[in-house]
Amino acid sequence: MMDLRQIRYFVAACETGSLSGAALRLNCTAPGVSQQMSSLEARLGTRLFERTPRGVRPTAAGSRFYSRCLAVLKAVSEAEIELQDFKAGLSGSISAGFAPGLAKAILPQVLARFTREFPRIDIEIASGTADVLVSETSAGGLDFYVGQFRQDHLSVVATHIGRYPVSLLSGARRGLTPMQPVNLAHLSPLKLSVPSGTNSLRSNIEEAIRSGEIVLERKISIDSLSAGFNFVCQTDWSSILPFWVGLQELGNDRVTVNPIEQPAFHVDVALIVPTQRPMGRPAQLFYDYFRQELQRMAEEWRRIVTPALSAD
Repeated sequence: MMDLRQIRYFVAACETGSLSGAALRLNCTAPGVSQQMSSLEARLGTRLFERTPRGVRPTAAGSRFYSRCLAVLKAVSEAEIELQDFKAGLSGSISAGFAPGLAKAILPQVLARFTREFPRIDIEIASGTADVLVSETSAGGLDFYVGQFRQDHLSVVATHIGRYPVSLLSGARRGLTPMQPVNLAHLSPLKLSVPSGTNSLRSNIEEAIRSGEIVLERKISIDSLSAGFNFVCQTDWSSILPFWVGLQELGNDRVTVNPIEQPAFHVDVALIVPTQRPMGRPAQLFYDYFRQELQRMAEEWRRIVTPALSAD
């Protein structure tokens, strides 16, 4: 009779593309996974994997079986979560990751409200690049991740949250007028600090440079948001960042914030969750609070920027 262990082994092998990857994810041995997969194939009388020099990939039958197995694991996980919620009430734990800008500008307000209202829920916030946090979510180490998402992963589900504007942040030495909308092609050449290649804004910025919509004097790439921002504050350099970073820095006399009128940049934000495990009640509540704060900040940005754009 097929058991949950075999289903979990099978799903992990599909998602990692190898039996050794499945073993690493599930903290067991590769021979043990191989034996269980052979036993499963023999029981079903169907070949589920094609073995290749690089690992394994599901056959057509295996792909169909994978979808069914996900439904089984999700149902089991939901039942466990409901039982835990019933036993514990509004208690438990949350592990989540956020893109650095979101963590810097929005997360503190969310945490302040949530920890005040739910003192029995423990929270762990992970940091790192988008690739690292998506991989950690894929492996089940995080309940969810919120941020930019450029590449599909078999073992996570991405839900689009929204498309948001960006702003130009420049050191005060640059001499721009605060909150005056700018057309980047009409500015004198920029010294521009750009995000790393894994950031979804990078490709848009590079295309605008190639097309002449951004005129450059110099360009540098800085992976760290905090390091890049602090560098801009001390110089006449600029950076193109999501609106929530700009909104937070209004009133900072070391940096000038300007809405970008042209080119029409935006940043897409997604919620990333593991395919096998739905968010538990504490994680869902925390995410709901985050969405509320993001929406509040987006409305605040529109309230400030709309009159400036109209006047311009």
